[in-house]
Amino acid sequence: MKGRISLRVTIKDVARACGISAATVSLVLNDRECRVSEATRAKILKTAAEMNYRPNHLAVGLVTKKTKTIGLIVPDVGNFHFAEMSKAIEQECRNNGYIVILGSYGKSDEQAFAYFKEFIDKGVEGIIFAKPMLVELSETDRQCFSLAESANVPVVTFEPVAVSAKVGVVSYDYEAGGYLATKHLIDLGHRRIGCLTGPGNMISSIARTEGYKKALAEADLPFDPSLLYEGDFAVQSGAEALPHLLGQGVTALFTFNDMMALGVYKAARQYKLKIPTDLSIVGFDDTFLNEILEVPLTSVTHPADCLGEESAKRMLSLINGDSSYEGNLFPPTLMVRASSVRLSH
Repeated sequence: MKGRISLRVTIKDVARACGISAATVSLVLNDRECRVSEATRAKILKTAAEMNYRPNHLAVGLVTKKTKTIGLIVPDVGNFHFAEMSKAIEQECRNNGYIVILGSYGKSDEQAFAYFKEFIDKGVEGIIFAKPMLVELSETDRQCFSLAESANVPVVTFEPVAVSAKVGVVSYDYEAGGYLATKHLIDLGHRRIGCLTGPGNMISSIARTEGYKKALAEADLPFDPSLLYEGDFAVQSGAEALPHLLGQGVTALFTFNDMMALGVYKAARQYKLKIPTDLSIVGFDDTFLNEILEVPLTSVTHPADCLGEESAKRMLSLINGDSSYEGNLFPPTLMVRASSVRLSH
């Protein structure tokens, strides 16, 4: 026997079963004020329950312009930092009656723009755009913000972008994080400190580099560009950076995220290097994996859960037109573990 297709029960179906007008049934099921007897109200609710009626939120959203849906766009959901952030955003939104739809764009700006179009077409009330922003926005990024503005859809980012009043920002002190990591290594006696950066045109990378330079200057150490290696925040770029930085005689390394630090760990085994005896390492993000590594990784906190929760709160304030929202500049802290030790002479 062929399976029967189960169609969604509509208000009209409930009305037909009750012998009552669809308009009256709609008012009762949507808890709107109407002149019906308690007996009629009870009959409608009982019939709806027996028929497993569920409201069509998409249809309601088309009328009320309230879909209770927020779009979230991240670079890589497989990255521990963005995975933790996504979980916190989803939790805070759910606590406030919203659901989250997720898009992961990889390294494709065009895919990010495609998600903007798709999410707006689906009627999201806002978009949280967790993309590391460039000093000069790409044309595709500008198209993303322009599309959202024209559709009157608010956007929340994690770095400032001067494109629209409908863009909210949740900020983190990247420069202070770079300073903490570098100063820690300097305090341990290291003088040749390699710096594995992110892309040089990213706001967050530039800020971390400025923190690195500030700590060097404070210790009267010269800034040596040869000790910088530009990575892309992926594990492989960490592995590729190590031979170059070893060639520069570094005794310690500051990586701009923990994923690249994992790549350094991997390459260090190939070079028969012992961490931290031969090379001290400080990462950035302080993901959960750091404590369970064979040599636990010292890292700067970049609290994905707090940033995620705050971004959801910021988004909800924009949706509700609350202009009293006051954001926080999240400060970093340093979590010292076994991967960084005093330089032995």
